[in-house]
Order: sequence, then structure tokens, then C-alpha cells
Amino acid sequence: MKQDSQLKFYAIDEPVDTVEDKTADMNADAAKTIAVSTQRKGSTKLRKLARVTLIAVLIGVLTETVLGIYSAFQASFWLGSLWLVISVMLCLTLFGFFIREWWLLRKLKQRWQMQTHFDEQSHIRALQRPDLEQQWQQQRQSHWTDTEVTTRFEHDILAKVDQTAVRRIRKWSLEAAALVAISPSSLADMLLLLWRNQRMISELSQLYGVKLGYWSRIKLWRQILTNLAYAGVSELIVDMGSQWLSTELVARLSARAAQGVGAGLLTARLGLQTIRLVRPLPYVYTQKPSLLSMQKLLVKDLAKQFPTMFKGKSDHAPSQNSQTL
Repeated sequence: MKQDSQLKFYAIDEPVDTVEDKTADMNADAAKTIAVSTQRKGSTKLRKLARVTLIAVLIGVLTETVLGIYSAFQASFWLGSLWLVISVMLCLTLFGFFIREWWLLRKLKQRWQMQTHFDEQSHIRALQRPDLEQQWQQQRQSHWTDTEVTTRFEHDILAKVDQTAVRRIRKWSLEAAALVAISPSSLADMLLLLWRNQRMISELSQLYGVKLGYWSRIKLWRQILTNLAYAGVSELIVDMGSQWLSTELVARLSARAAQGVGAGLLTARLGLQTIRLVRPLPYVYTQKPSLLSMQKLLVKDLAKQFPTMFKGKSDHAPSQNSQTL
């Protein structure tokens, strides 16, 4: 008991053992759980009200359609037949649309379920890449264990798709940064970012074999924004630290170039979050791309494409020397 009650003191210069603090992440997870549960309680009532309203509207539309067709048949047989054919075609079109949207939304939810466990056949088919599937069949060995199969699949198959996706994010980020840097209007900047980020998310999803419809695209956007909002505190601090440029770099950037870099980092962050959501497996045996590396590549690409946006110190040094002389 005496040994347990003894306190251990450290000198100022003595190194102290570092302890990993996971309290921030635990608090973030708890806050996310509480927010999600509160949101569910409020959304259930709204969903019930929306369903009742939708059913009432559908009943009203169906009744008006039937009465309209009946009155058209009373006026003229050909006019009633025309309205009947138009109504049937419209109903079939809407039915096909809803079936397609339901199927694509179901596929997106299945992709999120695939991230919890690994199944060799389903994961290789989910990418919808015949070349990668053929490569996997050629290099697959029967004596591999389950861990080796998962490791080789992520290193040899998913890594290639990841590299292509990161290159696409780098391209979209550079284009977003350049367009915002030369755009004269803030409203045009927002519309431009929304349009291009939407196209980037669709392209990244197709790279991993995920096709997006209207509702599945909205679902993916909501999940992306939710993950960004409820990210772990430690990860959020790292991302914010990477977004804030160093003092030397800020001094070298013009105002429009700084806005462009910010827009490019936002696009890159959305792209990296999209990869995590549409990827068949989470990052386990490979290193996930970081926002800090994307920032360095973005600034490097901007410096090559638009060297006039960077105000180098060498341009100001001769003028200062001449003034002192």
C-alpha cells in the first residue's frame, strides 16, 4: 500500500515517458454518438409526416388522373386513349426511375458494409475492373493465409486504384485552385467549386466501381460532410495544421493565390474523404494519403503553372540593398 501511494517526481530537464492520449478521440466519438441519436429522434417525426404527406399527394394525383382520363373518354374515345397512353408511359418512366435509384442506393450501402469484412470474390468484382481481376487470378496462390490474401489484395490491387484516385484529386485540386485564383467573383467561386467537386466525387466513385444516382449521390454527400464535421479531434487538428500555411509561404503568396490554395485544399479534403467511403476496404496494410502531402503537391503545382502568383523574396532584396546604399 505504501508503494502505491508514493508519488514520482521528475526534474525539469529529466525526460518524462510519453503517454498516448486518446481522450480527445473518445470525446469526439461520444459527441458524434449523442448528435446522431438526437438527430434520429427528431428526424423520425419528420419522416412520418413526410410519408403521410407524400401518400396524400399521390392519392390526390392518382384520383385527378383517373377522373381526367374518364372525362376525356366521355368527350372523345381517341382523346381518352391518348391521355391513357401518356399516363401509362409516365408511370412506367417514374417506376423505372425509382427502381434504378433504389438499386444504386442499395449498392452504395452494400459498399459500406463490405468495409467491415473481406470477401475475396465480392471485393475483386466490386471494382468492376477486368484487368485487375485477371491480374489477381494470375498471382493468387492457394497456400496464402487469410491475412496474406488481404495484404496482397490491398498492396497489389487496391494500391493501383488508390494511385489513380490520388492523381485525379491532385488534378482537380490544381484546377480548382487555379480557377478560384483567377475568378473575380466570390459567388462564381462557390458555384465553380460546387460543380467541380460534384464531378470529382462522381469520377472517384466510378474508379472504385460505384455508380451514383440522384439519391445515392445525396447520401454520399451527407456522409462525407458528416465525417468531416465529426472527425476525430486529433485528425482535425492535423488537417487544420496542414491547411494553415507557414509564415514564409504566406509572405510569398498573393491574396488570390492564397484563396486558390484554400479552395484546392478543400477539394483535396473532399476527395480523400470520398476515397475512404467508396473504397472496398479501409486502409489497413497501406498508408492512406494525407492532406499535408496534397498541400505540398498543390503549392508546387501552382508555383509551376502560375509563377507570377508567388512573390519571391529575391525580387525585394535588391531594392532594399539599393535603398541602404
